[in-house]
Amino acid sequence: MKRIVNRILVILIFLAGCISPSLAQVWIEGTTQPAARITISSPVEEIVESVAVQEGDIVEKGGTLATLFSTKEQLEVKRLGILIEKALADAKTARDLYDKKIQKKSELLQKEVELKRLKIEQEMAQVSVKQRIIKAPVAGTVVYRLKDPGEAVERVEPVFEIIDASKMKLVFFLSTKHLPNLKKGMKSDVLFPELPEIKERKATLVFIDPQLDSRSGLFRVRFDFDNSELKIKPGVRVKVKLPEMEGRE
Repeated sequence: MKRIVNRILVILIFLAGCISPSLAQVWIEGTTQPAARITISSPVEEIVESVAVQEGDIVEKGGTLATLFSTKEQLEVKRLGILIEKALADAKTARDLYDKKIQKKSELLQKEVELKRLKIEQEMAQVSVKQRIIKAPVAGTVVYRLKDPGEAVERVEPVFEIIDASKMKLVFFLSTKHLPNLKKGMKSDVLFPELPEIKERKATLVFIDPQLDSRSGLFRVRFDFDNSELKIKPGVRVKVKLPEMEGRE
């Protein structure tokens, strides 16, 4: 009897192994996006004096994109500089007279306060000048240039659009059967069907959407891909190889 029971257990274990799930590799298609797409707006209302870039130009972070007219603001900085020189001399004289007990402390404080006020006004004028130099907040490629010299620009009106494609976001929509096999930080093979000369590369899973799309029942994942060497244009199709549970016959 004991032998029969043991044989039955062996058979059950064997059958369970035959139908236990195994991992298969499947290719899922998705889309590519630049790591950053930034719309650059003017912080002030002004006339465009010059534009330093064209669409398609590659710019460095902090590079000048355009200059707005700032003659009035620059003259204000100079005017305040002259007033500060005089205020410095007045404050020094007041200090000397106070030290010699010839002048009251209140008069000294008045001169020092005036000097501080002028310095603050000059800093504000310098900020106003800097606001009229539009610079690139990131390194990337200019994809839209919306203003030419002589045109007026409103405050917070878009002037340029820059994309940073040195890294790309690879976005896929997956069914829930893939969820148990996904883990942030995992690396997967990716292919670009429209670029057959580029062989399989690695991308890193950085985001798993915690919610499902109510209509499709799919969830979104995002991989990061280093594009600094290949310079693949954002928008091309991409495929990722992912593990998938399947029954084994």
